[in-house]
Amino acid sequence: KVNAARTPQVALLGAGPIGLAAALLLARAGLSVTVFDARAAEAARDDRRLLALSRGSLQLLRPLLGARAPRMAPIVDVHVSSAGEFGTVRIAAGDLDDSAPGAGEPLGATAFYADLLAALTAVAGDEPGVEVRRPLRATAVEQRADGVTLRLVDDAGVETSFTADLAVHAEGAPPADARGTVTWALIAPLQLRGAAAGDAFERFTREGPLALLPAPPTQGAAWSLVWCMDEQQAARRGALDDAALRAELQQAIGPRLAQVTAIGERRALPLPQHERAQIAGHRVAWIGNAAQTLHPVAGQGLNLGLRDAYALADALARLRGDVPAALWQYAQRRGADRSAVTRIARWLPPLFATRLAPVALARSLGLTALDLLPPLRRQWARLLMFGLRD
Repeated sequence: KVNAARTPQVALLGAGPIGLAAALLLARAGLSVTVFDARAAEAARDDRRLLALSRGSLQLLRPLLGARAPRMAPIVDVHVSSAGEFGTVRIAAGDLDDSAPGAGEPLGATAFYADLLAALTAVAGDEPGVEVRRPLRATAVEQRADGVTLRLVDDAGVETSFTADLAVHAEGAPPADARGTVTWALIAPLQLRGAAAGDAFERFTREGPLALLPAPPTQGAAWSLVWCMDEQQAARRGALDDAALRAELQQAIGPRLAQVTAIGERRALPLPQHERAQIAGHRVAWIGNAAQTLHPVAGQGLNLGLRDAYALADALARLRGDVPAALWQYAQRRGADRSAVTRIARWLPPLFATRLAPVALARSLGLTALDLLPPLRRQWARLLMFGLRD
């Protein structure tokens, strides 16, 4: 146990958005946090990946960021459909009833990875309880009865060590023994005609889901494409000229949703997926991508990770004198939410990819039911916005 009168020391590995948000939450819960990251501070300065933040995530980040919040694009309506089939759903901000936290706010918002990371880095730099050290890579985390020891190495190969009461793995690559799959996604900025500001689209195709997300203001782009497919198709489409790619994309989204008028530089990215069976053990915890990486369908990965960070900080604040008990409580609290969201991300793409007629009819009827039954649609929206509350 840790003396409750002493400030527990946390070693946190990973200074990405989840890691820095966790560091701020832990520091404001009264813990002292040292963050280690293998990258230099400027490594992600030009990362233009678009992150989808749910209403629940915005409510968590707002008090952390304050006036330093990055530019964002609100998500007001989400249109869900399946290519070539009947049944569509429009999920609007108003579908969340008055009892939902933040009634009247948008469903969520998008922000560029680099912008959100820069904002969190600036706030962490001013937080008395947070210290960020980089570039330092952890080569080992050794647990003891009363704490942990990290073995670290810098870019010059100089080794050092650091002791703490607990270690938190945040983000990073999946472990070498992780079981999972890899999805590829084609990402590109877009201009659309026929879509209103704040409209987001989730279009299921037989190849994989296709998302069109409103993007923060930039030169020449108002939406961003995330189109999931296999590696061969991602490579082929990534090599197409603008006109050919725009034609294939328009065929995939159909004529009714919107018209693609321009497409910018595209990238094909591998998106590995994995899930840890255990996210806490004695004096070590895993959050965010270190705990699970998800298929991008429904944009739940970052939001799930932020809920990990909040639950961990809350458990340690409540039981700061007993770190193992706090980590056990953290793992118990995250069980239902992680299970529900990871299964949604795992099963939705193959469910909508199959061409079996009975399954196709069932998914069309399911979308129709969501559209026609507001209570059902409201429960689905609440799960995506806030997860399963403990």
